[in-house]
Amino acid sequence: MKEDLIAERIAIDSYRDLIAFLQEYEPTTRRLFEEILGKEEEHAKDLVS
Repeated sequence: MKEDLIAERIAIDSYRDLIAFLQEYEPTTRRLFEEILGKEEEHAKDLVS
């Protein structure tokens, strides 16, 4: 379970980096990654609980 939480946090950091990179260039793709990021953050929160 600890490994799952670590993997979720790595994924969250990666999505945040992608969102920052895509900010100006690809607004549609950025929104898609923002939705995915929200789901990943929920998964991480569930793993902590």
